[in-house]
Amino acid sequence: MTNDNNTPTENRSAGRIILRNTLFGVGSQIALRIVSFLFQIFVIRTLGDAEFGTYNVIISWVSYFQVLGDLGITQYFRREIARDRSATGRYFWDMVVLRLLLAVVTSIVTIGSAFIFLTPYSSEKLLAIALFCGTYFFQAFLYPLLMVIEGNERVDISQMFNVIGQIVILIAGFILVSISKSFFWLIIAGFINIPVLIFLAYRVVKRNNFGPPSFHINRSMWWGILQYGLPFGLIQFALTSNRFADRIVLNQFQFSAAEIGWYSIAYNLTLNFTTLAQAFNDAFQPTLAREHAGDPTKAPRWYFRSVKMMLFLALPIAIGGMLLSEPLISTLYKPQNRAAYIAFFIIIWDLPAVLYNNFCGNMTTAIVKERAAARINVTQSIVNIVVNIVLIRPLGMIGAAFATVISDTYAASLFYLLFRREFGPGLGFKHLLRVLASAIGMGAVIVILHELGINLFITIALGVVVYLAFIWLTKAFTDEERALIRGIVQRVTRKIGISAQA
Repeated sequence: MTNDNNTPTENRSAGRIILRNTLFGVGSQIALRIVSFLFQIFVIRTLGDAEFGTYNVIISWVSYFQVLGDLGITQYFRREIARDRSATGRYFWDMVVLRLLLAVVTSIVTIGSAFIFLTPYSSEKLLAIALFCGTYFFQAFLYPLLMVIEGNERVDISQMFNVIGQIVILIAGFILVSISKSFFWLIIAGFINIPVLIFLAYRVVKRNNFGPPSFHINRSMWWGILQYGLPFGLIQFALTSNRFADRIVLNQFQFSAAEIGWYSIAYNLTLNFTTLAQAFNDAFQPTLAREHAGDPTKAPRWYFRSVKMMLFLALPIAIGGMLLSEPLISTLYKPQNRAAYIAFFIIIWDLPAVLYNNFCGNMTTAIVKERAAARINVTQSIVNIVVNIVLIRPLGMIGAAFATVISDTYAASLFYLLFRREFGPGLGFKHLLRVLASAIGMGAVIVILHELGINLFITIALGVVVYLAFIWLTKAFTDEERALIRGIVQRVTRKIGISAQA
């Protein structure tokens, strides 16, 4: 225990903090995913495939260059706060000023490159991109405030702001798109939420005595901050490239906006299944950074258990999603969107790799191995672009789907080798094979139910029950892991007032 208010006390439970932040993140993410998913259906139905495809091309383009507005310095800032609370006073205003300067550079590069390279050219596209660049200047204030909150291990508050911001966008977007029926107004809707979030974040930071400090800057630190942030910036750029390169390549090869829209439907639907794992990833990184600073020997245990949980969640979704891809797309979207199921049939298999890669990226940040992660992500980005160019020209969106799966699987193999060297063996492949066998068994039951004409959602519900039964019968989890899961369930049910039996 220390009397310094800027230093975390040592008796805080990492498990409890991560559980609290994860549960709040899961609840908010599930609610947000449901609302966002319904909004996306509304947008597609209102705008049509072509307008939705054009909107995705614009978002992909600006996201590529958005990394220049940060260069990883805010992620570095969050990690340093988690390790030492006094970092807020040292770095906060330097973060803000640096991001404002970077926003100017980023806006010039984003708009200029779009004018030169983004084809087919239209003034509406260029104006939408220019308008989006205005958000960079607001983000220069917002993200340092959010990093202060997350660095103090209050990811639950950050998740709440994410929900509030998305709700503001959804309401504004619904009103504007209903009136205009143009993707341009979706860009405008994205402006409205940021001033609201800046105000709320500032109030939370002040109320909890997290800062911010009185205004002062130290220009002599800027070069060092940029150097330390560079690995995070490279990671951000590589992840952005991996997520959006396919849509840009499809556009540059002159595939129709409708086909880009179909591919975006499949890709976004796959991302909707990352809710639980992403909530955990966001919650555990700042806490593990603190834990690792005090006791590095705890990291391997978190790694081995978390990877198993990722596969436990991802494998049944991948198998079930592949088998039910056509009825799922046909049920959720309009008949003219049915072609999206072909891409979804393939890209759903990206889920295990992308969950593992996201977790490993946060793990490397927590244990100060971000340079290794940067090398892996940059290599993956190069592979992703090359494979997209090779496969998209002859195969279109099918090639894009294969390229995504191939590049993420490649990165997953590199992360596995990295952590194998760092932590040694311990994943327990015997038990992982039981998880896979349980998912395959579930898949067989799903095929039978579908052939019998059982309702899609009843089939999914029965598949979940069968999968959990197989997991239990095959003893895919060890006795220690079962006890840990029972303890978590009991703790959660006590929190919400439900009596749980051991």
